[in-house]
Amino acid sequence: MKTLKLTFAGLLLAACVAMAGEKPSADHIKWMKDLAAQNGAIRKGVDVEKNAKDMQATLKLVGAFWKTRNAPDASKACGDSFKGAAAMLEAGGDKEKMAAAGKMIGAGCKGCHDGHRVKISDTENEIK
Repeated sequence: MKTLKLTFAGLLLAACVAMAGEKPSADHIKWMKDLAAQNGAIRKGVDVEKNAKDMQATLKLVGAFWKTRNAPDASKACGDSFKGAAAMLEAGGDKEKMAAAGKMIGAGCKGCHDGHRVKISDTENEIK
């Protein structure tokens, strides 16, 4: 019985450790802030072409980060947002196409955040 209790306690501890996040690197924090600023500018219609191109460059860095961590879902999410930024560039000012591209970008961001972001506070997140 004692062995069973110790085994259960060990499994519980392992599960808690697995669910815990880790502090993101300074680069990762910068990339997330850059993407937020780029997405915000695109949504406001501010220098859309430049921000969509900058977003693609940032997403390449984020995608490479997640690829090294063997996180195919996060890599896919980056790719989805990248395709959304490409669609934004191709929209040519067409409001409906821009709205669809914006949804693609947002869905990619959400896909990664849902699986790999741990909210610590209103101003701090960790990654898992």
